Amino acid sequence: MPDEKLLERILEDVEEIPPLPGVASQVMEMTNDPDASASELNKVISKDEALTANLLKLCNSSYYGLPRVISSVTQAIMYLGFQTVRNMVLSSTINKIMNEYDLSMYNYAKNGLADHSFATAVASQVIAKRLRPGLRDTAFTGGLLHDVGKIILCRFVEDHRSELAGFSNSSLVTASAERELFGTDHAEVGAKVADNWNFPQELILAIGYHHNPEEAKGRPLLAVIVYLANNVCLRLGNGLVGGPVEEPISEYCIESTGTGEEDLPDLIEEVRQSLEAIANPHTPKG
Repeated sequence: MPDEKLLERILEDVEEIPPLPGVASQVMEMTNDPDASASELNKVISKDEALTANLLKLCNSSYYGLPRVISSVTQAIMYLGFQTVRNMVLSSTINKIMNEYDLSMYNYAKNGLADHSFATAVASQVIAKRLRPGLRDTAFTGGLLHDVGKIILCRFVEDHRSELAGFSNSSLVTASAERELFGTDHAEVGAKVADNWNFPQELILAIGYHHNPEEAKGRPLLAVIVYLANNVCLRLGNGLVGGPVEEPISEYCIESTGTGEEDLPDLIEEVRQSLEAIANPHTPKG
């Protein structure tokens, strides 16, 4: 039986999680405001030197293949648009938050959750491009935040590792083991974090149901995109201590996306190449 006192403490921790840092929060608001200008967005982002440097590094990667070197936030907005710049800012912010936690009990290497989450964001974008291109930006955010609940649960997991081991055949902490002991799991906790951060409902559902997308009533496509992206990145082994993890794809995923085991090698290779392109600087022609 789940421990009700533990669940109560977990929910209290969710409520106490601070809002997104100031710059990220402002950027989220401004990129959803049709009246916001590029110059206003530039002023907000440029206040944070580290964030600006990370953003320009991403802009100048081979992944975007821009025709010139991007040397300012204003240029980045002009070439890539509000939503892509927002995703870059969110990615840098979430990376910093996640790297503050020890998540080795979830099989992550040092900074592994951030690496896996970013890879899943890119994979989500690749899959969305195939299934519904208009969802690409939202899918990136869903992939980036799908495991954010682990930063809340990691302390409770560390304190109760022996009990959790009794609920699983694996040495790793599983979502089913979390539910058995805590009465919740990292996906549900992550949805509550996203709600506290004022993300839209379809994102909250995608995070909350990224292990069982068929239950994301009314908005299952984004959830199944994140589910499949997570599966791909587990197979790539991004951020994992023990290397790649192969989990079977659910029948629901196969039916709703048309992607079966036979299609995964090509999808995995496309995601791998996308991640490689992001890591490599781009040299514009001319």
